[in-house]
Amino acid sequence: MSAELVQLVKQGYEAWNSGDRGWVLEHMRDDVEWITPPEDPDPGTYRGYRGVEQYWAQWRAAVGQLSFAIEDTIDAGSSVLVVARRQGRGEHSGLQVSDRVIQVFDFEGDKCVRVHEYYDMDAAMRSIQADSDADTAKATDQAAETS
Repeated sequence: MSAELVQLVKQGYEAWNSGDRGWVLEHMRDDVEWITPPEDPDPGTYRGYRGVEQYWAQWRAAVGQLSFAIEDTIDAGSSVLVVARRQGRGEHSGLQVSDRVIQVFDFEGDKCVRVHEYYDMDAAMRSIQADSDADTAKATDQAAETS
């Protein structure tokens, strides 16, 4: 399923860039978490559709509609890591943003349950490794229970 998740995430960026935030939310679980790094202008954990929409609205208020250009993707099983160039310019504020962000999308089935943003590729890679190690340990425990 992991190749399909990479494709789903790419479709999500296309939908976002065309202004279809509804499509993006439809592919997230209703209790989704969006976690931003401490150095983000709006650091924190945003929960559920309402929280995610609040986070997006804060960015739009400052820099208008953001667009993303994918630079790289990494298939990490039930997670997809995306390196993207994020750009926007506030219509009224004139504030401009152009930066590189790493977003890790965690899935259960075909629904995104968590988006974790990073500015540090090493930190993003460590999070994927930690998730992978936890999944392996969980599978080992489940296998031991059924033996």
